[in-house]
Amino acid sequence: MKIVNSLLIILSILCVLLSAAPFTPAVFLSILLMCVAGVYGFYQKTNIALLLLCFSTLAIIASPWNISVINLGYILVPYFIGFGGTLLGINKKVNA
Repeated sequence: MKIVNSLLIILSILCVLLSAAPFTPAVFLSILLMCVAGVYGFYQKTNIALLLLCFSTLAIIASPWNISVINLGYILVPYFIGFGGTLLGINKKVNA
């Protein structure tokens, strides 16, 4: 499991570095990693989830992708999944 966690973090750092170039699929991979971060956060692996959310957010901010009202829906749903799952995991960890 530690190998998978390390690979996910390395992949998210790579997405941050590649997202600055136009026409790369790194932004879509970082959106997918946000959903993975929500699942990790829900199962109380909050350190990894917060790192993945941080790097994924940086990748989307650094990308030259034009965010319009139509594209905003593609970004908000993974944000809600990622941050919502992480907040639920933190809540479970504190109340346990």
